[in-house]
Amino acid sequence: MKEKCSICSKDKGRRECKLKEEAKICSRCCAETRSPDCGGCFHYVQSEKYAVEKVKNAGSKGFIARIDPEVDKAVDEALELVEKGKIAKAEKLTKDLLDKHPDIYTVQYAMGTVQAMKGNFADSIIYFDKSVEIFPYCLEAWLNRGMSYIRLADIGNAAKSFQKVIEFGNKDEDVVITARERIRELEGIICKSTGLALSDYIRSSDVFAQAFASMNARDYEKAIKGFNKVLGFEKNHVQSHGNLGLCYALLGKKQEALSAFDHALAIDPDYEPAIGNKKILLALKDGEKMECLQYEAIDYYREKVNRKK
Repeated sequence: MKEKCSICSKDKGRRECKLKEEAKICSRCCAETRSPDCGGCFHYVQSEKYAVEKVKNAGSKGFIARIDPEVDKAVDEALELVEKGKIAKAEKLTKDLLDKHPDIYTVQYAMGTVQAMKGNFADSIIYFDKSVEIFPYCLEAWLNRGMSYIRLADIGNAAKSFQKVIEFGNKDEDVVITARERIRELEGIICKSTGLALSDYIRSSDVFAQAFASMNARDYEKAIKGFNKVLGFEKNHVQSHGNLGLCYALLGKKQEALSAFDHALAIDPDYEPAIGNKKILLALKDGEKMECLQYEAIDYYREKVNRKK
């Protein structure tokens, strides 16, 4: 039997109310009865942050998040369906909400959650990004964004997401405690695998992403500087060695390219991009450039992880 809201006795109670000794209330009554006596309640904290930002951005082009109790109630229903494993029904309900209310951050968050439960982690991040774009203090969106990035083997962006939870949340909130735990786990993984502090790993990841973008834009000299900078953080970063080789090959610098490919293969003999690119390079004459159409820029290890899923 469904537990009715302890205030209105009409809708289903889904939120534990601190004012009612943890009794369940519906989202509408939650919004209507909210007061400073709510203390550290997650929904109260969110509404207070919304109010502060609304005043701060009044008359400006800053964000002002729209809140609608009826939509909030429907979002709760969708998330409850997700919890019950009724993903198709949850997705249908959330799609309808998204068509009508794309400007409400909770709707974007709900669709992100649905996509994550379907295993569509890249898609889920798009919706979580939209949610925090509308309302940066949506801690649950930041947390789940981080979890999606972990599933995509992108530890740098995962850590940044968890850090946002800690930055915007209150230290005693469950979501903040969870984010801290995830950060500690990531710190252990990174230290064990690379010897780097998490902060250095994040900086290195950012530099790598910029160098990778430069390589794709065919600015190979700039990319070379970037990949060398990554190697200053982590000398055995396989992809930076491999990408250096590719950049040198595309510039017609055969010996430098071979040296970089050999460095990559000394670290990981099974590193497929270096194996394939070295083979192409050896077939070229001295001074002859590798054609840019002969390679495909991919984040090899991330792709490898995703192929296994």
